[in-house]
Amino acid sequence: MRAFGQLTVVVLSAMLGLCGQAMAAEPCNAGSLDSVPGKAWNEAFGWRYDTSQNPDPQQRDSENLKNRQTAYTQLVTQTPPWPDWFQPPIAILPVGTVFNMAMSKGQKDDQLGGFGTFDRIDSVSEAREYLAVLKAWKPDIDRVNRYRVTEVLPVHVGPIGPQVDPDACALLPGRFSQFEMLVARDQRVHYVQLVGSYPIAQD
Repeated sequence: MRAFGQLTVVVLSAMLGLCGQAMAAEPCNAGSLDSVPGKAWNEAFGWRYDTSQNPDPQQRDSENLKNRQTAYTQLVTQTPPWPDWFQPPIAILPVGTVFNMAMSKGQKDDQLGGFGTFDRIDSVSEAREYLAVLKAWKPDIDRVNRYRVTEVLPVHVGPIGPQVDPDACALLPGRFSQFEMLVARDQRVHYVQLVGSYPIAQD
């Protein structure tokens, strides 16, 4: 009887394990408002798109839902770096300006990305959530480099907008500051100088 009970526990454990694997393998379907990131976006930002003035409540709800779906689809497919309510101005970073940049393993110090921030980054989760860095863009962030501007640098500057990460099946809300370098990729290193680097928490 004891052996039967032990066998039952083993079988049940194996079945639960297989169910867990099946659930983990379930596709995210991040493009849908009914997905995990879609629901999170709808809760945080969807209210901004309830702009219908239709006097009929049902039609108003339908139009507002369509507005939300359109805005969410644009976010997922176009991955804009800025909030959709913001048009980044062109600015000039003067010589001496210091900024941070999240870096991946294997990314050389002179292989700068296109975006920097004036905020401190202490962990990978901060880089994901507040810099809205998708895993597809930087899969293994391990450090932050600090650079100083050595030549007047033209940029777009403003707040970081939200992103949807289909690989993590998550909404990345954004929050920190950012600027986009308006110089060619192979010229970025000529405008800055590395002044330091520090590891960040792998949480």
